[in-house]
Amino acid sequence: MTDIQPTDKRHTARLLALQFLFTQFFSEKNGIDYQAFEPQALLQINDEQKFSSDLYAQIIKGVEKFQNKMDVFIERVAPAWPIEQINPISLIIIRMSIWEAFVGQITPPKVVINEAIELDHELSLKSNSTFINGVLGSIFNNEDLKKELSDLNESK
Repeated sequence: MTDIQPTDKRHTARLLALQFLFTQFFSEKNGIDYQAFEPQALLQINDEQKFSSDLYAQIIKGVEKFQNKMDVFIERVAPAWPIEQINPISLIIIRMSIWEAFVGQITPPKVVINEAIELDHELSLKSNSTFINGVLGSIFNNEDLKKELSDLNESK
């Protein structure tokens, strides 16, 4: 696994996207309109200066657009774990990773998988890296699943 520096603009973009999507997740789940912080506010809170705004926007837009369809794939590769029982941070990391690596195909899958594990280590009180790696690895190693996921983006 590569050592990712906290100043990596793409890593920061993923972290900000995860924070935004996590806020959205709780708003939907609890029926409460939580305030979603904009990237610049989060950057100030995190004391960061730079991030890839393009990657941030692509992840959020992609996850929001394809979330339900990606959840079907998550359930296929992890049938023992219903979506509502997956740790919310882990679920968002998996959704982001599936979109970035397999649906949007904007970053090589191995890089995305390493980044997913890194995000899990940074943000989870109880690491779910084995589960995250298992779900993403199952997709990575299955050509049919990868094709189905890439076809989602083309069908728009």
